[in-house]
Amino acid sequence: MDISIYAVAKVDLNNLIRPKQQNNPSTVLSKKVEVVGSIYTDLHLDLQFSKSIGVGTSPANSNDILVDSDEEAIKNSIRNIFSIRKGDKLLNPEFGSSLEQYLFEPVSEVYARAIADDILNTLETYEPRIEVTKVTIVPKQDDNQYETYVRYRFLEIQKESILSIIAKRGGEILI
Repeated sequence: MDISIYAVAKVDLNNLIRPKQQNNPSTVLSKKVEVVGSIYTDLHLDLQFSKSIGVGTSPANSNDILVDSDEEAIKNSIRNIFSIRKGDKLLNPEFGSSLEQYLFEPVSEVYARAIADDILNTLETYEPRIEVTKVTIVPKQDDNQYETYVRYRFLEIQKESILSIIAKRGGEILI
């Protein structure tokens, strides 16, 4: 006898819109929201429950997953790109970055330029919502690490931001 057990989770996708109405006394959890105030919306990377609906200091628990919009959604996408190694995503093996290949190499200007090229190519390929304006790599030979700063512009939002990536010798990449 074959017994199958299925778990079903209910996720209200309408909450991808609703967090823009935080601290609004007229927000009703069961009411469908039609107006979208943000350009980009994505699930928060930590998959936390949202508590962004309510009034003042006592937000109501929406029992749904926290979402990020606009700049934070794009920043999460960038963190995701650099957190996945090339080859780890089965259906898209070219997706991700290959910064880990430099972790056991000597810290030098030559590798700094190679890292800068990899970062630029990766972002141009996998994040079309931004334009990279400058990549700065500072080799810290005494600390066995590279400090990497990527200046980019959000295309539709008309803002700029800086992403800091620290690749430490020994296998750790901090974003």
